[in-house]
Amino acid sequence: MRESRTLENEFVREGLTRLQEEAFSERGPGYGAEEVVSTSVVQQAISRRYDDVRLNGKWGQADISSDFSDEAMDRWLLELRERCYVVGEGTWMTYRVFLYPDEPGRLEVFDEEILTKGLHSTSGRLNAPSSAATLASELIAFPRTAENIPQWMWATFSAEGVTPPLYNPEFQSVDWKNRRRPVTDRGTDFTVEPTVIDPSLEPGVFAKISKKLFGA
Repeated sequence: MRESRTLENEFVREGLTRLQEEAFSERGPGYGAEEVVSTSVVQQAISRRYDDVRLNGKWGQADISSDFSDEAMDRWLLELRERCYVVGEGTWMTYRVFLYPDEPGRLEVFDEEILTKGLHSTSGRLNAPSSAATLASELIAFPRTAENIPQWMWATFSAEGVTPPLYNPEFQSVDWKNRRRPVTDRGTDFTVEPTVIDPSLEPGVFAKISKKLFGA
C-alpha cells in the first residue's frame, strides 16, 4: 500500500476548482464524464502525466485532443511543490488529483515515483524509473539530508555510483560536486551563483554518506 497524504489548504482548493471547471467543460478531458483522475510524476527534469476518465461507468484514457491548460495544471503543480518543500526533508514527487463535476475534488501526493500509466490503465508498459542524474537534479532543486533520502533513491544512486546532492544544515545550502548554493524555504535559490567548496578546508563534506552509498 503506497503512503500518500491529502493536501488541503486555500491554494489547493482554488487550484482544484480551476481544474474542475476545465475538466468538465465542452473542450475538457472529462466532458460528460463522472470522474477524472490525473496522475503525474513531477520532477525538476521530467514530468509524466496520465489522465483516466470514467464515462458511463467505464474507465478509459482521456482524448488526446483535450487537455488542461498549462496555467491550471503544470504551473499550479510547480508552485505547489515549492510551497510544500520542507527544508532538508524535500517535497512530494507524484500527485494524484480526483475531479468530479458536482462535488469538490481532492489532491493526494506521494514521496515516490508512481510509474504505472494512470490509476485505472490496464495496458501498456511501465515507465522506466528515473536515472541517478534525474534524481540528482531533483535533489539540487529540493535538497534533503542523507537521513531524508528514501531507500528507493539510494538504490538508484548506489547502482550508478553517484553521490547525491545533500542539504547542509550548517551552511543552509545544497552541496554537490564541490559546489554549494543557498537554500530557502521554497527550495534552492538559483538566482545565486554556486560557490566552490575547498575540500582541504572542509574534509568529509560527503564522507558521512560513503557507507550508506558504497558500503565502505
